[in-house]
Amino acid sequence: MRRRNAPASPPTDLHLAGPFPFTARVRAVGTGGALALLLAVAGAVGMWVLAVGHAERRAVEAVAADARHRLEIYANNLDSAVERFDYLPSVAARDPAVAALAAAGFGHTDPAEVGRVNRYLEAVNASAGSAVLYLMDAEGRTVASSNWNRPDSYLGVDFSYRPYFKDARDQGVGRFYGVGTVTRLPGYFIAAPVERDGRRVGVLAVKIVLDALEDGWRTSHDAVLVADRFGIVFLSSNPEWKFRARRPLDPDTVTYLNETREYVGLDHPPLVLPRSLRVHPDLLVERGLSRYGWTIALAADAHPVAQAATTARIGLALLLLLALAIGLYVRQRVKRLREQRLAKAALDRAYLDLERQVEARTADLRDAQAELVQAAKLAMIGQVAAGVTHELNQPLTALRALADNARLLLDQGRQAEVSQNLVHIAGLVDRMAKISSQLRNFSRRSEGPAQPVALPGAVQEALALLDRRLKEARVQVTVDVPEMTVAFDPVRLQQVLVNLIRNAEDATAGVAEPRIAITAAPAQLDQRAAVRVTVADNGPGLDPAVRDRLFDPFVTTKPGGQGLGLGLAISLAITQEYGGQLEARDGDARDGENTGAVFLLTLPLISVEHDDPTA
Repeated sequence: MRRRNAPASPPTDLHLAGPFPFTARVRAVGTGGALALLLAVAGAVGMWVLAVGHAERRAVEAVAADARHRLEIYANNLDSAVERFDYLPSVAARDPAVAALAAAGFGHTDPAEVGRVNRYLEAVNASAGSAVLYLMDAEGRTVASSNWNRPDSYLGVDFSYRPYFKDARDQGVGRFYGVGTVTRLPGYFIAAPVERDGRRVGVLAVKIVLDALEDGWRTSHDAVLVADRFGIVFLSSNPEWKFRARRPLDPDTVTYLNETREYVGLDHPPLVLPRSLRVHPDLLVERGLSRYGWTIALAADAHPVAQAATTARIGLALLLLLALAIGLYVRQRVKRLREQRLAKAALDRAYLDLERQVEARTADLRDAQAELVQAAKLAMIGQVAAGVTHELNQPLTALRALADNARLLLDQGRQAEVSQNLVHIAGLVDRMAKISSQLRNFSRRSEGPAQPVALPGAVQEALALLDRRLKEARVQVTVDVPEMTVAFDPVRLQQVLVNLIRNAEDATAGVAEPRIAITAAPAQLDQRAAVRVTVADNGPGLDPAVRDRLFDPFVTTKPGGQGLGLGLAISLAITQEYGGQLEARDGDARDGENTGAVFLLTLPLISVEHDDPTA
């Protein structure tokens, strides 16, 4: 039998795996060791501080650069929100009715004229989308307003103290941000002079509310603020920062704010920025809005900086841990080598023991399989013995009759007829020898390798063994097997075919006209040329209860005592051993007949080279 050779065990000297001697051990750390340890710790701390500081600076620079870019966007949006109303006062002031009403002054105008200008200012204000549009005379009294019909109307209110009135009257344009003294709502004021006959007779002002702009800032999650020339924050995405002072207010500034009522009724506590901006002041980026005298600033999020510092700390910690791990690895290297040598020696011994056990178990399994195959063949021989006995009894009876007849013919001197009887006797002896040879070949043990086997001859030999049985059962057998040569053991192929044909004959028991069809056709087996032998019967077909377990040992549908359920299991094992396949399925139903069962035996082909007759 074929066995795998076990690999030779590598030479192992277990004495070399013993513990390595250590002649010296560290008992205490001396002065030099302590100094080296302190220097190492100091170097690690210094590297820690430098690396974290560098990472924070790089992160601050990157975050500040991005913040400056966003700040430009916020500044442009603010400028656009304000300047879209810059034209409104000067354009509205050109209306002759507006100029006439301003020149007449408060209390000296026709009510109908006042009503017409009020409605005019109301329409212009609604079309522009501003908060309030109102007209003041040369003394600062409001003579017409777009909110003329509201409880908080500006009509009659004196705004002469407001800087935007004075600047527009004296310099031609007035700009001012403050809290309304009437509405207590903050807003931005733009004013332009009203001229008539070449002289300034009044001022037309528009109030803009920037609440929508602040709401947009809040949704962006950026911390944005706008401060006036005194450092007072009047616009911010953070409501808690509004109207707080970025720097202390001097007495002159306080006096000015009280006189102009810029932030009437409001205090200006100091602005306290987050701790991250005090630690990293570069995260607060700002730029001036010179046209208005304002400063817009953006407080960048410090989270990326903290994240960069954390990443640097984690990286340094990993480097220190790596250095510590390398030290421990070097320290344990000798111990590991010793353990590996001991483990390798034990593994080699276990491998050799396992290899021997596998070879022994494999041999036992092969012997058991061979015994099982042989037992199945002997059991089958017992089943076909009656047919073989009948096949032998007929020639024996004929031999006895021919022998007696020859003796009488000899006594009568009829030599020619005696010679003819002897020829008949020789033919009967050859027939008996062929029957006994077939039975002997089938019963002998065979474990040989695959060899060329003529498929038609193997089918005919299997049918010859079952000939008497098939005749007694009146089974009609049709064979259509072309000349093909398969790679198999001839005795084992004969055993598989006998099993399949006998099963087909058993399946047709009780059928009125039993038939078995044996055919062969080319096929493919694992991308190799093969032949598929089909053994089909017209019996009742496969039992659904055992269809999935048909090839399992001891599974049978025959009555008790007529089978052990090993034939198909052994046939499958033999087929797979020689690289073939064995399958079963129900046949195709015909009119008025059973579906029957079909067994498909696929065998690898051998190419047989014929001599070229022209050579």
